[in-house]
Amino acid sequence: MSWPINLEGTAALVAGGLLGVAFGFLLERGGLGDPRKLTGLFYLTDFTMLQVMFTAIAVTAAGLGVLTAVGVVDLASLAIQPTYLWPQLVGGAILGAGFALGGY
Repeated sequence: MSWPINLEGTAALVAGGLLGVAFGFLLERGGLGDPRKLTGLFYLTDFTMLQVMFTAIAVTAAGLGVLTAVGVVDLASLAIQPTYLWPQLVGGAILGAGFALGGY
């Protein structure tokens, strides 16, 4: 089971889709869809995107901790995918090059 809250099938897909749309909307409203922000990160002049993503990771970790302590989420049921280093490095490089070209 990869979804930690007790939702199955269509309900899990709908909840994930709504959360994804909300997250994308908030990122866009925050100005993080601006190509200048993305290229600024690559040129090491604007770290807004990095700060937002690290904040999102920290909030998610804290939220999972609280939801686990309350008993809403069972961490043992989270599916952690194995890491395939080389394919991820190549994919990240291609994605990064695409972002840089798109921002340029």
